[in-house]
Amino acid sequence: MFRFALATALTLAAPVAAAPAATATAAQDAAAVLTAIDSWFAAMRAKDRPAFEAVMQADSAFIAMRRTTEGWTQVRRNRSELADTLLNRPGEIVERFIERPTVLVHGPIATVWGRYDISVAGKRLHCGVDSFNLIKDGASWKIANASWTIEPEGCPK
Repeated sequence: MFRFALATALTLAAPVAAAPAATATAAQDAAAVLTAIDSWFAAMRAKDRPAFEAVMQADSAFIAMRRTTEGWTQVRRNRSELADTLLNRPGEIVERFIERPTVLVHGPIATVWGRYDISVAGKRLHCGVDSFNLIKDGASWKIANASWTIEPEGCPK
């Protein structure tokens, strides 16, 4: 009877003991995912094409949804096209989250969703929502694809 009670107690206690480690790993993964996005923003700001592309998978895809008076228009780009468009633009590009983004991680996949704004040469262009999907590639997180809204009106002050 004592052995059964002890075995039962140890079995029930095991998941409780494992929970903090799982939570710590999830928090570490979420932090690593945000670090990848921050690295991408920093490379954009520095116009460092090798660093910009290093954070993305080679076959990554990007979709920008621009709000117009007629509705939404869509622009699709691959990694190289996006780098050409952003990094060849004159002036310093600063993109940032304007509120804490939502980060979801499950094993080797992650999603980051949050409101952002972007400025070039100190002038705000627009704001909107960024939505990134990342894949864990070995020890690092890579952007598999991203989509965002381009909303010139209604940006927070």
